[in-house]
Amino acid sequence: MELSGPAPDGPPEGPGHVLVLSAPVGEGHVAAARALATRMRALWPRAVVREVESTGSTARDAALARSYAATMRYVPGLYGVAYDALLHAPRAAAPFKAVSAARVGHDLAPLVEAERPDLVVSTYPMTTGGLAWLRRRGRLPARSVAVVTDMAVHPYWAWRDVDETWTLLESSREQALTVVPGADVRVAPAAVDVRFAPRDRHAARVDLGLPVVGFTVLVSGGSLGFGDVDTVVDAVLAAATADRPVRVVVLCGRNERLRRDLEARGLPETTLRAVGWTDRVPDLIAAGDVVLTTAGGVIATEALAVGRPVVFATPVAGHGRAGARLAEQAGLALACPRPVDVTATIARLAADPDAVAPLEARAAEFGVRDLDAALRELAGRVRTPAGRP
Repeated sequence: MELSGPAPDGPPEGPGHVLVLSAPVGEGHVAAARALATRMRALWPRAVVREVESTGSTARDAALARSYAATMRYVPGLYGVAYDALLHAPRAAAPFKAVSAARVGHDLAPLVEAERPDLVVSTYPMTTGGLAWLRRRGRLPARSVAVVTDMAVHPYWAWRDVDETWTLLESSREQALTVVPGADVRVAPAAVDVRFAPRDRHAARVDLGLPVVGFTVLVSGGSLGFGDVDTVVDAVLAAATADRPVRVVVLCGRNERLRRDLEARGLPETTLRAVGWTDRVPDLIAAGDVVLTTAGGVIATEALAVGRPVVFATPVAGHGRAGARLAEQAGLALACPRPVDVTATIARLAADPDAVAPLEARAAEFGVRDLDAALRELAGRVRTPAGRP
């Protein structure tokens, strides 16, 4: 998918031409790219901002999307083994990185040469590798920025020949520097849509037709609805008592089977509501007391931007577990490796507002970080190539 911004007359207020790259492998990378592009257009109204959701090959894009979805749904342990191997043995990843970077770089070259951007931003690790390959060969004069969308950074996120790498946490920055010592790695605000902002919980519930009383838990398995969401839902419902009701709202994403299975339970919507693909995620997050995720990634940063506590519930192997660990260490989330931990944690949070308050405070601190300010500072580091008007 490609989107272009307008090209009004007159000098641009920021970079003249921006290329924002992502890939349709899970929704998080694309959502971050769209959020960045939208904010760039608002900040730099005279700039041309073009989004490209591809690694340069439609066949590769389709294969990556299919293999990722199938692996996470049927053999997540295999994905976890590969992810952890990369995370803990970055040098062993070097040959694989080199091969993928060369292939992606070769396929991205025509786009970069045709666009001649001043700034290229990538939210997908393999695409970032392609940009690094182009830079090493003198075929990328633009400033390049890698935006990490997960809490944890594995070797495919970090590339020596990218000008900047933006991470979400200081611990994430340290991971990236372990892979590429001496690189320009910065802790930056999360790339989330402007709609993910603090909002009154009561008003959000009224708008969505949810009861205003009771502890509400929003559960997400990412855009594909993976992870053991059914078990997580059971674990949350088990935390309810007669005098302390707990309701669950489940974001099923594009997983229609999950939505149908949850609806087939026959529970009233005041107890369990299954939601398919929707554009009301900011409202649903605002309506919740806490957001549980089995996947992590962008839904976690979106929740924090709204000021809602995050719980990683039986997180999926790989980026889910790695991100949960770092987020918990940073005081931004709670990690529940087993269903019984989910039940105990939700029961405690529902019963004790004082247990929720510190998490909300840390979420607010994280969410208040100014992405627009970071982009303005980035504009000052971009230099228009010689010969561009």
